[in-house]
Amino acid sequence: MKLLAVTGVRMRTTAVAVLALALAIAAACVVVVLLLDESLDRGVTESARSTARQVAIQLVREGSKDLSSSDVASTGDTEAVTQVLDRRGTPIAGDPAIVGHPPLTGAHPAPGRESVQTLPLGLNGDGDDYRVVSQGVSGPGGPYTVISARSLEPVTEASTRLTLLLGLISLPLLAIAGFAVYRSVGAALRPVERMRRTVAEISTRDLAARVPLPPGRDEVHRLAVTLNEMLARLASTQAAQRRFVADASHELRSPLSTISTALDVSGRHPETTGELVPVITRETARLRELVDDLLMLARTDDTTDRPASTEVDLDDIVRAEAERVRAEGPVEIEVRAGPAKVRGSEAQLRRAVRNLVDNARGHARERVRIASWVHHGAAVVEVSDDGPGVPAQDRERVFERFVRLDSSRQRDHGGTGLGLPIVAGIAARHGGRAHYADVTDPSYPGAHFRIELPRIEEDR
Repeated sequence: MKLLAVTGVRMRTTAVAVLALALAIAAACVVVVLLLDESLDRGVTESARSTARQVAIQLVREGSKDLSSSDVASTGDTEAVTQVLDRRGTPIAGDPAIVGHPPLTGAHPAPGRESVQTLPLGLNGDGDDYRVVSQGVSGPGGPYTVISARSLEPVTEASTRLTLLLGLISLPLLAIAGFAVYRSVGAALRPVERMRRTVAEISTRDLAARVPLPPGRDEVHRLAVTLNEMLARLASTQAAQRRFVADASHELRSPLSTISTALDVSGRHPETTGELVPVITRETARLRELVDDLLMLARTDDTTDRPASTEVDLDDIVRAEAERVRAEGPVEIEVRAGPAKVRGSEAQLRRAVRNLVDNARGHARERVRIASWVHHGAAVVEVSDDGPGVPAQDRERVFERFVRLDSSRQRDHGGTGLGLPIVAGIAARHGGRAHYADVTDPSYPGAHFRIELPRIEEDR
């Protein structure tokens, strides 16, 4: 087994196929030999029985007064012998080959009865077995016992020869089958080898190549399709990562350039330092916010990061965020906090709700609504505003990173462009989703963003 474990698929498959075929051939050979042996054995018994019956018929008619050795002679050798015993068990006639031989068997069946035995008679000085049929006969001067014996050596020889013949035939059959299986498995794995070479040649710099699709609709074809789909996902992820790095670099460059310029001006004109400090402070805060958002986004992407999971009441978070926004600005806040309990990281869920609320506050004209409820087994948080809303063609795109719509290009209005992607990442980490809700509400004609999470069943 250890040797098979280190060999290739072709060798393992070939070995298993040859072993299975060998077992099947061995079972078939055993069945054939047993059937032949049974047939020959039955034939020997019937031959001995027929000879004994012929002598018995003569004894019934005439008795033993005219019985001679020639009347009971079979083949003239010890392969088939016949012997007649009187009522005392003394031989009174027999084949010339066993004249003077004691009784072949001690069985003395009653007239009309028969006894079949397999005995080593030792007629040739060896231990060959004989099939011995003894029949009781009632006739003039009787009763008598007719013994007919047939050597089983021909049966043994026939079985041995057939076994050797079948063995000799099986060896080339196994060799041919093994060669055929080896070549067939190699042909079946050839497309897999081509796919391996193609994948090995694909570099991380260029994921545009695809593995060739083999003909047919079998498992190898489905493997090629799956590999191509995986390569497409990797290419898409790589492109998204490159865009993300480029966008992040661009976003970081702007505040850094502003700070660098302000410091340079301050160095050349010290009298302007007081005027430049607010600029530097503002850009530093913006830079800190961007870095914090990038770290949060990295955490939502990291599947190995396992924050503490507890029971979280979303309605409590909704109320807390509503109070925070009321204290910070003139926007009217409507709260509809229905019970909604989930399991997850309270800090991350609070961050997700806060991002939606801040996004709504930044676009609202007069009022924002924050609501939570349970619907079809999901805990829902929805944040709505009465602002301009989001065009239908951009409702999926707003969850992409560094996306700012045309109506909010100003950075003091559009933020870092990472708020909604963070919301989507946090929702996905908690087994839910964030999406734009297609809701028609005259009171809130603007955007409607929802977070849907698996809820915890309340104990009753």
